[in-house]
Amino acid sequence: MDKRTNNWGLIGAVGTAVAGSVCCLGPLLLVSLGASGAWIGSLGALETYRPIFMTLSLGLLGFVFYRAYRPQAQACEPGTVCAQPTTQRITKLSLWVVSVAVAALFASPYVIGQVAAGMQDTTPTVPAVTKTATLQVDGMTCAACPATVRKSLTRLDGVVNARVSFDPPHAIVEFDPAKVAPDQLTAATDAVGYPSKLISTD
Repeated sequence: MDKRTNNWGLIGAVGTAVAGSVCCLGPLLLVSLGASGAWIGSLGALETYRPIFMTLSLGLLGFVFYRAYRPQAQACEPGTVCAQPTTQRITKLSLWVVSVAVAALFASPYVIGQVAAGMQDTTPTVPAVTKTATLQVDGMTCAACPATVRKSLTRLDGVVNARVSFDPPHAIVEFDPAKVAPDQLTAATDAVGYPSKLISTD
């Protein structure tokens, strides 16, 4: 088997898996790093192509698996990869490591969604006077999007807690009215590409 072909197959599998995860992981990572801009939410448009990227990644992995584990019909020629047991072992180990990484990338939006849902239940110190605003949030396309929206809200000074759901696409925000106003909440989600509007406040 050709080592260079296998390496390119592994690189391609990782690359397409990353591309298939950018729609969900990209906005969250950028917002966590302090980035803002409506263009961030536009990465969610790549969700449409996620199945294609996943199929390509699995196809490339299958191709490398076949080359790594197929029976040898004849003796290997001297100097080829199959004639070097150590190289073969490294190739197979790399293949399994890449497979785990690809699986983690594919699962990450769902894992992040579950982790974020658990984090929303935490209750920090609440000021004496708080209000609750309910926002309708547009542009969320996957289970990880609520985590991005929540991050954009909780980094505002005066926001006590934010619970964001994918279905229905709402954000329920507890805030200190002395420090932050409802229009600042909607502006915060708008700034990261998830337009929102105030439904109610009490």
